Amino acid sequence: MEISEMIGLKRKKKTTTPENASAIKTCEVCVAVDYPQQGEKITAPCYTFRVGAAGDPERVEISIDQGPWQPCRHSAGYWWYDWSGYAGGRYQAVAKAWAKDGRVVTCEPCDFQVAGGRRKTTKNA
Repeated sequence: MEISEMIGLKRKKKTTTPENASAIKTCEVCVAVDYPQQGEKITAPCYTFRVGAAGDPERVEISIDQGPWQPCRHSAGYWWYDWSGYAGGRYQAVAKAWAKDGRVVTCEPCDFQVAGGRRKTTKNA
């Protein structure tokens, strides 16, 4: 989902009454993993995730396969995370954004694949 679509979905209108004549349109914070797209297959040895976030979040982080949350950098209107050192297999990414008032918003998981060798797994002893 592109950021312009997110903004359109999350925009709320406040009605203007004599008591709140200065009210304006507001936009809640929302976040989505733009790339990789759902079901995409990554073939490169290094990959940069693009996360779209509307509503001017204070910070954005990403987690891959329920791993530790990693900070994203903000540039050119998007949030970015550089990923490398991964094995082939299926993965899931989730992003979250912090609003300036402290609220945290998490996106729907994005499932994707990495081409190449089999992903290493650990066995319980």
